[in-house]
Amino acid sequence: MAMVKWNDSVAITCRYGDIVGEALGYPDVIWEHSENDYQGFANFIGKMKDGRFVHYEWTYGSCSGCDEWEAENYSDEELKKIILDSAAFFADVDTVKRYLRLEGEFKNSKVPSANTATNGSIPGMMRYIGGGISDDFRDMGVAFIEWVQTNNR
Repeated sequence: MAMVKWNDSVAITCRYGDIVGEALGYPDVIWEHSENDYQGFANFIGKMKDGRFVHYEWTYGSCSGCDEWEAENYSDEELKKIILDSAAFFADVDTVKRYLRLEGEFKNSKVPSANTATNGSIPGMMRYIGGGISDDFRDMGVAFIEWVQTNNR
């Protein structure tokens, strides 16, 4: 996947995509796996305008019974704070590589809830309950390394 502008991603079309984009400064998307339907999810790693990298994922439902954010009736400003508090930010390529290999500070991760994806560590939705790495996490890693090599980072 070639890097795309936030406005050309599937994630922006998902529920809350506009709020996520605004909160994170409309990052360019290096890799994503997002499904836009009456309920769905978005999952991406991107490059922010300030040079940092960000990984974020969220789920959404069609009603308050299956959408945590709707059930809590959060305002857009409250959602932006939640997004900023739970996104995984990385200063450089090497830190992203450690994250994707679950090394160093990312080795002993906690399992988070759906809409607080990083919970201080790595996304739980991308990990199997048994502690393995899901296909999404592996695919994101492959795409990021390809992006690094293509862009001589």
